[in-house]
Amino acid sequence: MMALAGCQGTVPLLPASLGGSSTPATSAEKQLQEDEDRFNNTVFAGVATGAIVGAGVGAFAAWATGQKGKNVGKAAVGGAVIGGAVVGVDAYFTAKKEQSGRQGIRMTQAATADIQQDNRNLQGYLDSSNRVLAEGRARLATLKQDVATKKLSADEARRAREREERNIASMSSALAKAKETRAQYAETSTRLRQQPRENTASLDSEIRKMDEQIRGLEQNITAYRQALEVSRA
Repeated sequence: MMALAGCQGTVPLLPASLGGSSTPATSAEKQLQEDEDRFNNTVFAGVATGAIVGAGVGAFAAWATGQKGKNVGKAAVGGAVIGGAVVGVDAYFTAKKEQSGRQGIRMTQAATADIQQDNRNLQGYLDSSNRVLAEGRARLATLKQDVATKKLSADEARRAREREERNIASMSSALAKAKETRAQYAETSTRLRQQPRENTASLDSEIRKMDEQIRGLEQNITAYRQALEVSRA
């Protein structure tokens, strides 16, 4: 788990198309990595613990009922999803109740402050992805021209495209995290509406703002992938 956490969001040295040396990430790419790490540290980060517990329970149940091999693996994955979602939101909801009691504020007020922070971090990542997309498009346009004029070989072009593929992978990972976080806040809002004296209007407004940011990131990923495909044509 620690090894995987250390790798997440990492943008390694980028292979140069010539000379066999390595090209370091641009300042925009470095900022993208930093912003991804910052956004990944959401208030629901503890959901990972629930996922691990859920995976273990699912795998044990499959083993105990005589299932083997792939079936046990599938049960572990299913348990991770269910355990992560339920335990994560349950734990968060309990924490907001405790915070409400300690600070004398509504649970919705506490949850709204949390999503506002996550939205600021997500907006920072979206802004960085805009800059990285612009750089990537420019590189890919030049790359296609260099291949056409035989300045680069097919292998050199392939290695150069790996840089853009890594950036797209980073954006896709952040998008998945954003969608997961959005779903957790939506579930929290649903539960809060069942509580007396809780008005979720402000929380729901922030969820809609997160929806807009998610759409913006989806658009950047689509545009990046299209530019990558055009460079191969």
